[in-house]
This record gives sequence, C-alpha cells and structure tokens, in this order.
Amino acid sequence: MKALELDAIACPTGLVLRPMLESDLPQVLAIERDAHFTPWGEQAFLDAMSTGDVLPIVLDGNEIAGYGVLKVLWREAELLNLSVAKSWRRRGVGRFLVAELLQSASRYNTPQVFLEVRESNVGAQTLYRQMGFEIVGARKAYYACPGGSRENAWVMRWQEEGNKHAA
Repeated sequence: MKALELDAIACPTGLVLRPMLESDLPQVLAIERDAHFTPWGEQAFLDAMSTGDVLPIVLDGNEIAGYGVLKVLWREAELLNLSVAKSWRRRGVGRFLVAELLQSASRYNTPQVFLEVRESNVGAQTLYRQMGFEIVGARKAYYACPGGSRENAWVMRWQEEGNKHAA
C-alpha cells in the first residue's frame, strides 16, 4: 500500500488517536488478557514506552478500543503487538491502527515492517494482506497454546512502495 492510500484510512467516526500513557495500562492489560493466550505484562509495555517504541491507542471517550506497538530499528520496523477490544472488532479499528503504524514507520524512514501472526489467525492474516503485507517465512512452534502445545507463526513483511528491493 502506498503512503497516500494509508493516509486515506480514517480513524473510525467518534474515535480519537493518541499515544499510549502509563495510566492507560489497566485497560490495555485487560484487553491484552482477553485477546492473547500469552499476553504481554505491564513491564513489557513500560519497556516499550521507555525505549521510544510507537504505541498508539484508539479511544472512544475514556474506553480504549485498540492499541499497537511498533519497534523502529534501522531500515526496518517490527509490529510487535496489535490488539482490539472485543466490542470494537470488525469496525475498522485494527485497519486504522495498522495504517497508522505503517505511516509511523515511513516517517522514521523504515521502508519495511515485519510481524509474526499465528497460523490459525486467518482474520489477522487477511487484514495484513489487505494492507500490503506478504508472507516471507515461518517460525515453527513459535506460539504457546493451551495444554502445552505450540503453534507455528507466519512471518509477514510490508514494504513501502518504491522500496521493494530494500530487503
């Protein structure tokens, strides 16, 4: 997806975007526990904030609808976390957050973004493909599952238009 196309993806009506604050963590952690079998803990978010990672949240009044975490490295970035509250799923919040994170990567002159996604998370894979990500690899037994089993992850990459040979 081109940066101009990403810019056209608006924040869902009535919602507001802002950086995550430490005071948001109780709500963020509740969404995290609901969304993930192995959720991030408070310290992981605090570490991300202290190292300058990009942590946007989308709000409906005082209620957090979703959030993301992007680690910017040299010439690449990694989308580490993207979570949407159950009541806000399939309403454009995830798409908007991905667009915002990709635009952030572009602002930092990082022409490619990587992520890992569960092999079973077809909904997320579909969103990422629609946003211009492609599968470039796999990580065997990457995610923990209930009962002690493991699940593979797909490694996906987005490249900014004009930088398709950055890898």
